[in-house]
Formats: sequence, structure tokens, C-alpha cells
Amino acid sequence: MNPSRLSLHNRLLLVALLPAALLATLVTALVLYRGAQTLDRTLHERGNAIVSFLAPAAEYGVISGNRATLQSLLQAATAQREVSAAAVYDDRGTLLASRGRISVLEPEMLRRVQDGAIPHTAPEMLAVVAPIKSGGINIDDELVDGWQAGATQQGMRTIGWVHVELDTRPSSREKSLIIWSSFGILAVGLLLTAVIAVRLARSVSRPVARLVRGVGQMAGGALDVEIPEHATSQELSALERGFNTMARAISENHRTLQSRIDDATALLAYQAQHDPLTGLPNRRVFEQKLEECVVASRRAGDHGALCFIDLDRFKIVNDTCGHAAGDDLLMRIALLIQQRLRDQDIICRIGGDEFALILRGCSPSDAMTIAEELRDSISSFDFEWQGRIFSIGASIGMAYIDGTHTDPSEILITADAACYEAKRNGRNRVVRYPLEPERGDSTALEGPDNEKAD
Repeated sequence: MNPSRLSLHNRLLLVALLPAALLATLVTALVLYRGAQTLDRTLHERGNAIVSFLAPAAEYGVISGNRATLQSLLQAATAQREVSAAAVYDDRGTLLASRGRISVLEPEMLRRVQDGAIPHTAPEMLAVVAPIKSGGINIDDELVDGWQAGATQQGMRTIGWVHVELDTRPSSREKSLIIWSSFGILAVGLLLTAVIAVRLARSVSRPVARLVRGVGQMAGGALDVEIPEHATSQELSALERGFNTMARAISENHRTLQSRIDDATALLAYQAQHDPLTGLPNRRVFEQKLEECVVASRRAGDHGALCFIDLDRFKIVNDTCGHAAGDDLLMRIALLIQQRLRDQDIICRIGGDEFALILRGCSPSDAMTIAEELRDSISSFDFEWQGRIFSIGASIGMAYIDGTHTDPSEILITADAACYEAKRNGRNRVVRYPLEPERGDSTALEGPDNEKAD
């Protein structure tokens, strides 16, 4: 064996193994240190968050002396993960309520601890205390005796403390797991590095390293990978060329396949939410948007209205001229409605010749104005098909969404009832729930067809 090659081999081993060992050791130590810090900080933050929530929640119970309320709060607190015990004290340090095996604190210690963890606790326990502040609580339209004066003169005052104890043993177990996992990963990594260094400490190390980097980049998601073809041996040169050819083919196939998947996904998503004839959102989208509108009307006062639109005399067109004429009429009516709505309004086709219109951010009078204008536009529309002209009207039932209804189905029922009433009273009119006589163009349709059918 050539001594010069052995010397190079040894140098390559040192270059490969020594930095890898040092780096792995430093990274492991950093992971252990930061992991332990993170676990401790997380536990402290969790304890502070729990007492910060309990303190204002326990204010009423401390002032009113309602121990049942305090017990309910403590029960909810001890149900949290890692919380083993909890207690509430009054402003004199007297224990009012507790849950779990709590270590009762002396009043002096409570007064010394403003906020946060108590030092010198047991190793397996973390105790956190927070003061209960009060500026006066209104009970039965009267301020509790003794609290109003203190609130006005001193502002927020301490009326008690909440005390929570968290079990640190799960955190300790996680630390042990991190330590042993880190040492295991370190040992495995050093062993693999040594094996690879021995095998690659020859003249082929650089070409092989380039191939490894290329494969690693592809495994990480980078498809446009190309490695330099600088190998000195015929076998490695052929391997580099084959790798580049394969990478280019995979990249091209992936782009083509991904493009087809994206197109198909977009088409399926669109078809799942839109009516195939008119292109309007379908009933599924309508139900989702209606529920959002009902929720918004309760939380933010964003009132609106729901309008059921049922076309008049549509069946005559469909029966006389066929379904092709009916489909064309529906598409034209859908376009007409879309052109007359505001940006925040939503129009959906929910079936047959029925449409649902959700008006967002409008008063009852504005909603009625929009519905009347829409009814007038539809009744003024003349549909022509193969030389024949048909007059179309719309019966519209309206239900106002003002937060009084919590169930979207109730809105649906009222709007449908109003639409039924519009049909029953001669069609081509807007009827608002609760059912009241509304002004409508009942003269727009004359003759024997002015009846509830269609």
C-alpha cells in the first residue's frame, strides 16, 4: 500500500472525524441546555397563565363569599394538565377554598409574593401565586359594603390570592428523555461519520460527496438539481451523468404531474361549490354563508337580510320551449341579478328556478329597497326564444337577520314562508317576514296564470 495514500487517508479521517465530533458535541450540549431552559420556562409560563386567569375569575367568589363558585373554578383549574392542587385565600391570608393536596401558605409569604413562582418549594412541585385585584363589583345593582370606598380611593386593591401548584415530574421526565435521546443520536451520528470517513477517504471522496449532496437536495424537495461532472474515473463519471439525466427527467415529470393535479384540484373545488349551469355558488356555499351572516349579526351587529327568489312563469317557458330555453333563461336571470348587487351581497342558486340572496350590512328599509329594485328588474326583463317573447316575474320572500335568530334554519323557514305568501297573493311581489301587506307590482302579470302554482 502506498504510504502517501495512507498519509492522505489519515489526514482525511482527521478532517472528517474531528470537526464532526466537535460539532456534534457542541450541538448536543446546546440542545440539552436550551431544551431544559425551554421546559422550565414553559412550565413557569403555564403556571402564570393559569393564575392570571383564575385571579379575575375568583374576584366575585371572594367578595361574595360564594365557596361553591370558588370550588368550581378550582375544579376547572386542577383539570388542567400538570396542575396538582389549587387554592384561594382572602385578603387576610385565610384559606377560602382548595382542591387537591395543597401546601397552605402563610399570610406573610402571600403578601411578599406579588406575582409568579414561590422559591424554596419542593423539587417535584412548582407553586405559583397571583393577587386577586378588585375595583368594586356590582351585585344586584348594589356595590358590596366596604368595597366602593376602597375602589374609588385606592383603585384596584388586593382582596385575596390564588395559589396553584404544578407537578414538575413530567417536565423532569421530558428532560431525561431529551438527554438520553441526544446522547443516542450523538453516538449514532459519530459512528456513521466514522464509517463514511473510512470508506470515502480516498480519491473518490469528492465525487461521491457531490452525489450525496445532490441526493440530499432532491430528498429535501429541490428537484432542479445538477451536480458538476468532474470525476476522474470512468465509473464515477458515468454515475454523475446518469444522476443528472435522472434528476432532469424527475423534475420535468414532477412539474407536468403537479400542473395536472393543480388543475384537477381547482376544477373539483370549483365544481363542489358552484352551480354548473349558472356558475353561481350552490346550496352548500349558501348554507355556509348564511351561518356566517347569522353569527356575525349576533357578535358584531352586522345585520342583513335573506331573500328567497322564486321565478314566476318559468314553468311556462320550460314546458313550451324545452329545457334548453329554461337553462338559457336561468343563466340570463343569474347574470341580471349579479349585475345589480353590491360587492358584499351573495347570490346562490339553490335549485330549479329558486335563488337565495344574502344581503350583508343593510337596514330593513335598505333591504326592502334592494329587493324591490331586483323584482322590478326581473319583471321588466323580456325573454326571447326562437321568435317568442315571455314576461318573467319574481316572487321574493324576505327575512331580516338581526341577531334575534340563533339558528340559520329559522331564517330559512321564515324567508320560505314569506316567499310562499308572495306566490299566494298574486306573485311578482316582495313579502317581508313577519308577514305584512307589501306593495308589489301585482299588475305585471295578468290573466289566468296569476295563481300560486309556479
